[in-house]
Amino acid sequence: MTPRHTRLWLLGLFLVHAAVHLAGFQSVWLDSDQLVIADQASWMARGEFHEPFFFGQSYLLPFESYLAVPLIWLGVWPIAAVKAVAAASLYLPFVWAAWVLAEERPWAALGVAVLFMGLHPEYMLSAGMPRGFIAGTALAWLGLWVMLRREGLPSAGTVAIAAGVGFCTGSYMSIALMLPVLIWLPTRRQRGLAGLGLLLGFALFKAVGLFYKLHPEYIVHLFPRLFFKPGYLVHNIGVPEIRAAVFHLTALTAVVCALVLLPGSRPWRRRDALPWILCLGAVAVAIVLMVGNNKIVEFNSKSPFFSVYRMMLPLPFLGLLLLGRRVSTAQAPAPVGGSGTAAQRFGLAGLLAVSVLTGVQLYRLMHVAPHMAGLPSTVPPITFEWLQANCDEIGGWWRESKEPYFVLEGRNDALAYGCHGQYGVPVLQTDHERRTWLKERFARGVPH
Repeated sequence: MTPRHTRLWLLGLFLVHAAVHLAGFQSVWLDSDQLVIADQASWMARGEFHEPFFFGQSYLLPFESYLAVPLIWLGVWPIAAVKAVAAASLYLPFVWAAWVLAEERPWAALGVAVLFMGLHPEYMLSAGMPRGFIAGTALAWLGLWVMLRREGLPSAGTVAIAAGVGFCTGSYMSIALMLPVLIWLPTRRQRGLAGLGLLLGFALFKAVGLFYKLHPEYIVHLFPRLFFKPGYLVHNIGVPEIRAAVFHLTALTAVVCALVLLPGSRPWRRRDALPWILCLGAVAVAIVLMVGNNKIVEFNSKSPFFSVYRMMLPLPFLGLLLLGRRVSTAQAPAPVGGSGTAAQRFGLAGLLAVSVLTGVQLYRLMHVAPHMAGLPSTVPPITFEWLQANCDEIGGWWRESKEPYFVLEGRNDALAYGCHGQYGVPVLQTDHERRTWLKERFARGVPH
């Protein structure tokens, strides 16, 4: 198998996976959090920027909202636009890593595909939803990928890219799981510049958050106070869902990296082992801090709409960075299977195995997705059909009333944000309305 054949085969598998996943689940189901993201994108696309973070809260940047604006300008439906950004954020890093590595180390490209196709269905379904997590993870991964692989990156470029990574980390702290790979930057000076950039980016994120210090009236959903305690660690690791998620992601990432990087390796010197010890030690500390805090227990068992996996989405992306880091010829593992005809056979067998794994993953995905969608969730799932039917009904009442907006008694986030962002029906709910500025706007007669 030539690198070109490997690339095209793996690209085909990713495309089939994306088509089945997105058409079978993401294009059917949505929830109120996704509709808030879509509504925020629709306001931005009209040139109205009301607050920087997720509506009504002083944390979490809605990256998908910002990135979806050009798509909305092109006429894409807001919810479809943010879902497209989320899907691209999930798939493109794996596709790009496999595409690049197919030329350099084909067995590493196979490892990328195995890493993706081996992910748990709950992770896959949860990661594909626009909530501010997956797009931030993908952007941070891109910055780290460039820093690890781009030789001769100027100092200003290193600081700027690292600042972008630090900014994303400020929004979604689990991105810190990927940061230990910076130990492989070639010089101490570059590592220092990257550290400086991370701090600058994190400080910039906090500076943006000062908006809510100046406008506390915008805050409806309070920032959760995070605590780490050894007691939390002991308790949380005893929760079956948390333990299973942590074990699955760490074991999958570790096994794939070991199978790709260890066979055929040259004898290790002490200086070769030190970066691995430092990197894996830092990752272990990050996992302990992640599991040992009070936030990780806020999830619904087996529901992708409020999944425990949302706390640890970056772990497989760490594996991508470990597989994709640039190594010298002297350090690179020898090709598994040798060379010539044996290597060709090994490559073909590997592609067939990945194809089978893809089929198994898609079967599991479509088999469990309807069941998972029916499970109780703090963020209840709805269908597009349900949203359209209810918004059409509310829109009729609103137009008959001749009022500037429709008042929804109580709280129904899906209707409040979905009807406006997707169908242009201005709805205000009386309880937990995140758009605190909207009532005054309508009262002044400003069009919706």
